[in-house]
Order: sequence, then C-alpha cells, then structure tokens
Amino acid sequence: MNKIELQDPKVASKIIAANAENDKRKAELGFLGRFFGSGENVRLYIVGTIALGVLLIALVYTLTPDRYRSPDLGLKDMWTLIVIPVESTIIGYLIGSRSKENGSG
Repeated sequence: MNKIELQDPKVASKIIAANAENDKRKAELGFLGRFFGSGENVRLYIVGTIALGVLLIALVYTLTPDRYRSPDLGLKDMWTLIVIPVESTIIGYLIGSRSKENGSG
C-alpha cells in the first residue's frame, strides 16, 4: 500500500477511521457476505445464483451428446424431476418473501 504523508491531522484521523470501519465490515460479512454483499436484496442474489446454477447445469447436460449422459437419468426425467421443481420452489420462495415484506402475508 502506498504511504501518503498528510499534514492535516483531521484528514488523517478520518482516513484511519474509514479504514477501521472497512476492516470491521469485512470481518462481519465473512466470505459469503463479501461475495453477495449485505442489505435487503441478499436473499434475491443468493436464490438467483442457485437458480442460474441449476439452469446452467441442466443446459450443459441437455447439450451433452447422448453417449456421455447417464442412462439412468434421461432429459425428460431431469427436467421434470429436478429442474422444474427446484425453479418453481425458488419462484414461490421469492413471491412469498416479497408478500411478507409488504405486509400482505
């Protein structure tokens, strides 16, 4: 880190306080907090990441040639037994959490 020489002690104390606050915030957030942040939309970010991950895995599995796919898990089974239930559960969670926040739940 570059060292800056400050002549004004007020500015130096503000910089030190800001750095201490930043370090405290990083310690409170932890790993997932640094990745997703904090605030009211954290649940949306986490659930959205899970939804996109499931869809990405399903897309890769769908585009994989037949000879590399599992014979026990066909495309229809994967989409109807895994992807659609997970995605609809996520959508239901988001709708339910929003309605509780608005006071109508």
